Amino acid sequence: MAVHSDWPSIGTVVGNTSTDSYTFILRSMRAKLGDIVASKLTIPAEESTQRANVLVWGRITSISRFNPFFPAEAAQELANEGLSLIDTVLSNTRDQLEAQVLVLGATADTNEGVLSLSPLTYPVQPSSHVLQPPAESVLRLLTGDSTQRAKLRIGTLIGRSDVPVSISAKEVVSRHLAILAMTGGGKTVAARRVLRELIGLRYPLVIFDPHGDYLGFYEKRAQLDGADVKLFYPKIRVDDEVRDTVADLIQKLGAKLTEAQLPFHQYLISATRASPNMTAATFLEAMISFASNIIAKKSKKDEHMPEELNAVRDSSMQVVARNLRNVHATLKTMETNNERLRGRFPEFVFSEMPDPKRDPEKIVAPGQVSIFYLAGYDHLAQSTIVSIVLESLFAHRATLTDDIPPFQAVVEEAHNFIPSRSEGTEDTPSLATIRKVITEGRKFGTGLILISQRPARLDETTLAQCNSFLVLRLVNPRDKNFVRSVMENLSEDDASILQSFGPGQGLVSGQAVRFPLLVKIAFDQDLISKAIGDEDFLDVVARWKPPVRQTKKADNSRLVAALPRSEKSEKPGGKVKAVRRSPKGRKVRPDF
Repeated sequence: MAVHSDWPSIGTVVGNTSTDSYTFILRSMRAKLGDIVASKLTIPAEESTQRANVLVWGRITSISRFNPFFPAEAAQELANEGLSLIDTVLSNTRDQLEAQVLVLGATADTNEGVLSLSPLTYPVQPSSHVLQPPAESVLRLLTGDSTQRAKLRIGTLIGRSDVPVSISAKEVVSRHLAILAMTGGGKTVAARRVLRELIGLRYPLVIFDPHGDYLGFYEKRAQLDGADVKLFYPKIRVDDEVRDTVADLIQKLGAKLTEAQLPFHQYLISATRASPNMTAATFLEAMISFASNIIAKKSKKDEHMPEELNAVRDSSMQVVARNLRNVHATLKTMETNNERLRGRFPEFVFSEMPDPKRDPEKIVAPGQVSIFYLAGYDHLAQSTIVSIVLESLFAHRATLTDDIPPFQAVVEEAHNFIPSRSEGTEDTPSLATIRKVITEGRKFGTGLILISQRPARLDETTLAQCNSFLVLRLVNPRDKNFVRSVMENLSEDDASILQSFGPGQGLVSGQAVRFPLLVKIAFDQDLISKAIGDEDFLDVVARWKPPVRQTKKADNSRLVAALPRSEKSEKPGGKVKAVRRSPKGRKVRPDF
């Protein structure tokens, strides 16, 4: 059956047309940027003697406005003379709206069944009517032949609030998704919408959260269709079976060792005993103590010195020991910081991170959302944790042992975990891991969602492996140019739109949709956290009270307690006073 004749005409095709685009004069107030339009066309059929009637579908990519009866010279004259337009014979009611249309393809001229989109092989005829399809027809076009496939509803068309927009769940979980936007552009809103839809499908999620942006999922877990939301904090443990976890930690968190230093390092890892349920920090302490004993034996030329270390220089051993101390100090400091930050949310239940090598099923399970709270850890430590966890989980999937089901990993602030060459990649162990996962993950059911507000700082090789993009507002020219370089089907007109988007408005493109669409992301008001939000620093300053300082006597006692015993001097009666020594060892009066 032919298309209904009651589809309203909103304009007329003018000028030169092609199979890729055309221009039409738009009736005032009848369409907006991003709208889906259609026009009827008769094209040659497969047999040259036959003809076929089709509908040509397109998307409005730009609208310009001009008035041929109000030339620039007249405007200049009005400005110079200070005249009002109403006092002249000039007209301001003869404006013309010229709209550019990107051709999406053609379908059979029917109002029933599936709208199968095919490339247009014959240009639209000038003087043709441009039609505004009803919402149900546009929806059939967007859905295509995948009505039975799982969809993730993300919002509506920008120009048509009556047309919902969904993306293919299958393409997102198998071919990766990038969500890109400047700060305040709505990337968190978009990510929350996509993740909520995946949660509705009970798809396992592993979220790496550097700042606590996703802790609200735990607070609002009752709104998430019974999802099992778990909050994990980093705490790496080691035993004799998973000793290589600490080796990975030292390799990624510490300094690079030379070939001369590696034998001693490897000896310490293999010879240090790991008690059951020992933390990585405790294991490092044992390694440091063991290293000190070996170094002492080496200096005394102890005959019980291990033979394999006889050729290792004292200086090399010292470097290894210093590296271990640095790793241990860094790890302990950041564990303390993370614990302090967790204390800001007393109503949230945080659990120690399960071992991803030994207990992956505690991290990945149907209906489970595992959020790794990484706040308090510096860039290198966060990258190390992401690398260790993601590498271990991917290994379980790659071995095809069915230890864990397919899962989706979410990397927030992705520019810190997959930086570009100009940002420096040597101190980012997660880069190699994510590159491997994004390249091979499709085969083993490991998907990625990369989220960033600075696309230009991302590794281009990694981002180019994403087959779907949700790009919201971007203003920085470098970011816009970079996005265009990695998105093959992003037109120049679409790229110019990015800076004009409002919060929550964006462009979805790639294999998750049939063609690029301008969307308004649905806002999940019921998932807004009350415990987590933007801090009002003006209010903090207004209520600020300086900390109470301790007395000099208390300060003196604390400093004395911190001094080594060799730096203390005892008086009769058991009293202790601090003694400061000069460079030559002479006692001098304390300066406190």
